[in-house]
Amino acid sequence: MMMNAETNVRRTISEQHLIASGDHIVLGLSGGPDSLCLLHILTELRKELGFSLSCVHLNHLMRGEHAREDVRWLTAHCKCLDVSLAVEVCDVQARARREKRTVEEVGRQARQEALFARARIEKERCRGSVRIALAHNRDDQAETVLLRILRGTGVHGLSAMEYCRADGLIRPLLDTSRKEVEAYCEEKGLTPRWDSTNASTVYTRNRLRLELIPLLEDQFNPNVREGLVRLSDNAREDDRCLSQMALQQAASAYAPQKHSGAGADLAFPLATLANLDPAVGKRVVRLLFARIGLAEDIASVHLTALWKALAKGDTGTVIEFPGGYRAEIAYEELLFKPADDDVPADGAQPWDLIQLRLPAAEAPEPKALPLYQALLDADKVDCLGAPLSLRTRLPGDRIRPLGGPGSKKLQDHFVDAKVPRALRDKIPLVCCGSEILWICGGTVSEKVKVTPQTQQVILLEINERIC
Repeated sequence: MMMNAETNVRRTISEQHLIASGDHIVLGLSGGPDSLCLLHILTELRKELGFSLSCVHLNHLMRGEHAREDVRWLTAHCKCLDVSLAVEVCDVQARARREKRTVEEVGRQARQEALFARARIEKERCRGSVRIALAHNRDDQAETVLLRILRGTGVHGLSAMEYCRADGLIRPLLDTSRKEVEAYCEEKGLTPRWDSTNASTVYTRNRLRLELIPLLEDQFNPNVREGLVRLSDNAREDDRCLSQMALQQAASAYAPQKHSGAGADLAFPLATLANLDPAVGKRVVRLLFARIGLAEDIASVHLTALWKALAKGDTGTVIEFPGGYRAEIAYEELLFKPADDDVPADGAQPWDLIQLRLPAAEAPEPKALPLYQALLDADKVDCLGAPLSLRTRLPGDRIRPLGGPGSKKLQDHFVDAKVPRALRDKIPLVCCGSEILWICGGTVSEKVKVTPQTQQVILLEINERIC
């Protein structure tokens, strides 16, 4: 039975905790049926749920006058809805040639860059959290799963698109089918913009949507889309379980001793890794590389090479990972080494700080958080009277460690925690003014710790900057 799109979106927002009162939502608006449907539903819900809304449209410079007409139409349409619209321009084809990548890949990245740039602007303007909404629907989810199957993905890849990502990106339409979207547009008298590139079978996803899935429905399973979505839901449960197991094991990582070798940022006991199932062990390796800065692009070929080297057990073997990162087999430990040139030449910090406010009852268990996340008492942070910022250490820095009797020099804290000297200037610190509230991968300040009396929390996450 087909549901109403607005009912679906309202339920998804509630069940997945996608939007809270005071949030600002930045919607990616192409003008097609999905984004136009989501625009109107969010416009209807913004007063009821207490959030504000703006849109971003990217002109890919691929459709000439048709694209310019889209901009004019969307500008007028958003004005009628009292929703601000920012229009960005990117020559996607030229960039794809320059970067030797596909138009699909570059287009997707350019859209995310535009959305995250607008989100940072909105974050400076308002005090609440900012979410980025994309209009992926349930059929898009099925297509993503099938595409990843064809490419040979693992359990994590099968879980496909998430309702809510750690960086604040949400997908309120993910439980709504394409037919329900089209029915909503027809009922509301909406006339979505038609992008001719969506009918071109030059693009892989279009061929899958227009040719492969209809073939599977006709000759194998008329409900193949629903089956693919169920596969994604089941895989997501398994992936969460394996990820939690990996998080618990990753706690065994430690700062390497001086004899471990130059340039190592982290070490993990080989005996522990050998006793782990590869499904968990490989996730541990990903987590530890993410901790020292390599959060993306680790492929199965890298992990397979590492596991073959571990089986041989040859001390001194070095396995190359993307971006110049390396894993080295030492006598009793696996060393994780960053690239030699991992500090930007302009001195800019290569991270983004994500902040999410939650009722304390909905907050995750602090001990289960990965090393790049932390929980702070929101009311205690607000009382400090300044916004949170992200930086590395400065001379004279002090912190009041969690559970400690008083403040101490950050330098002394690093020494006591056995943090290698070479790593100390690379560790991100979350500060309020001159006061350090959290050392990424380490302690939270006693002043802002979460207690049983905490009413609201701030979930912090530090990510490597993607745009």
